[in-house]
Amino acid sequence: MQGTMSTVSQSPHVRSVQVSMGFIVVSLSWRETQLMNRLLRLTRIEYSEDLGVVDFYPATDMAVIFISEADLLSGKSYRRRIVKLQRSNRGIRRIVIGQCTINTFDHACDLQKFVCFELGLSFIPVDTVEEAADLLAEMVSCETKFHSNPFYVKPKTASNSNGSLLKTVRLIRGLGDVRSRKLLQHFPSIQAITAATQESLEKVVGVAVASSVHNFFHQPLLL
Repeated sequence: MQGTMSTVSQSPHVRSVQVSMGFIVVSLSWRETQLMNRLLRLTRIEYSEDLGVVDFYPATDMAVIFISEADLLSGKSYRRRIVKLQRSNRGIRRIVIGQCTINTFDHACDLQKFVCFELGLSFIPVDTVEEAADLLAEMVSCETKFHSNPFYVKPKTASNSNGSLLKTVRLIRGLGDVRSRKLLQHFPSIQAITAATQESLEKVVGVAVASSVHNFFHQPLLL
C-alpha cells in the first residue's frame, strides 16, 4: 500500500519526512523482512531509501529505531545510531524499541539504562519482531485517533517540544491524555519522571498508574 511522503529536510543522521495520516514510513532496508511481513498486514506502508539512522516514522514527529537481538549480540556499535538520534531535531519524539530475549536479557537491560538514563529517550522492550510490528502499528493507530478527535485543540501555550513529550509519555501503559498532562505538570521531563520515586508518582497519578510508570523505567526487563 502506498501513500504520500514528502521530504521536509535532510541531515546525515535523521531525515525529516511528512507522513500521511494512517501510514508508517519505513526504511527500505527493512523490506522483505519478518517484521515487515507482519507489519504489512496491520497498517499502510510507505518505503523510503534513506531515513538516516531512523528505521520507522509512525508519524511526522515520531522517529523510531529498532535494536534487534542480532544487533545486541554483535556488540555496542548500535549505540552510535541512538546517540545520533538523541542529538537530532528536538521537535520530534525519539523512541528506541529493543528486542529482549533469553539470549539478550543482560544486553537489553544495559540498553534500557543507556537509552533512558544516559540519553533521556523513551525505550520500549519487546520479545519478538512480531511484537515490534504490533507496537508500530499501534503507534500509527494512536496517532490517527489523536489527530482525528474533533474535540482535540492544541494548547496555545504548549511548545512543540512539550507537545512531543506529551505524546511520548502517553505511550506508557495506563497513561491517558489527562493523566499524562498531570504527570508532566509535576515532572516536566523524561529525566524528572525517571528520577521520581514511586511514592511521589502515586500522589500525582494514583497507585496503579504510578506503578506502571515507575516500572517502565526501573523494573528489570521481563522475558
